[in-house]
Amino acid sequence: MIDFEVKGVIFDVDDTLLDNKPGVPGQGLHERSRLAAAHEVGRQRGIPELVSLTVQQNLDAFLDAPVHTLEAAVWNVMQMTGLADSEVMNPDNEIFKEIVSLKNSLHEAILRQYGEEIPGASSFVRALGRNGLHDKMAIASTAVRRDVDIFLEMTDLDEFFPDQRIKTKESITHPKPNPEVFNIAFSSLDLGEENRGMVCAFEDDPRGIMAAKAAGLYTCAISTRFSREELNGLEIAPDLVADSYQEFAQYFGLILQD
Repeated sequence: MIDFEVKGVIFDVDDTLLDNKPGVPGQGLHERSRLAAAHEVGRQRGIPELVSLTVQQNLDAFLDAPVHTLEAAVWNVMQMTGLADSEVMNPDNEIFKEIVSLKNSLHEAILRQYGEEIPGASSFVRALGRNGLHDKMAIASTAVRRDVDIFLEMTDLDEFFPDQRIKTKESITHPKPNPEVFNIAFSSLDLGEENRGMVCAFEDDPRGIMAAKAAGLYTCAISTRFSREELNGLEIAPDLVADSYQEFAQYFGLILQD
């Protein structure tokens, strides 16, 4: 059980609330749209290195990115295919810009067709709402706002996350593992600094966990993309790890309803 009064909750979205299908390479929603964009730009420009980009290379480009953004993953693709020779991202690179833009264009249809919640996610959010936290929940995501809005609309969770408590890529200048997005999400809850350690941040990714911990939040990790053992073994480890929202509900003393 959580041994303190929870004053607020902040959620990441991808692979925390939204099931991005991380278990099988090539099935992830962002992986699909990113790979499709790289292949299409490769075909249009006659770049065989992009056309032949593999599912595993595409996944590794995201997992190895120093920050948790589409741009960082695409720049890794550029490096591994020999289209970029520097680790320093060049946002003016035309091929880079084309892949990023096309990926964002393709992703909406993929999200609407294949997007589902992590099992029990919306039930858990609603249970928190019934237990006095309806107006003390926020989003801290490095996804684009459009995608977060689509997911909240699909799951009818938008009542818990009004506009002023949704912080996304457009809200920040420094992506995770920088704590900026969690800091501004915490500020949106209108809680005093003395309550920071009693606000629970839910994450799935080591970079997001680092960001939440750096923001001074009680950090809960769900093992959707990384195993329980991997998450507990991180140099900067979360405070609590669970394999499901049913397990989180037990820790929080909540009853989930369908």
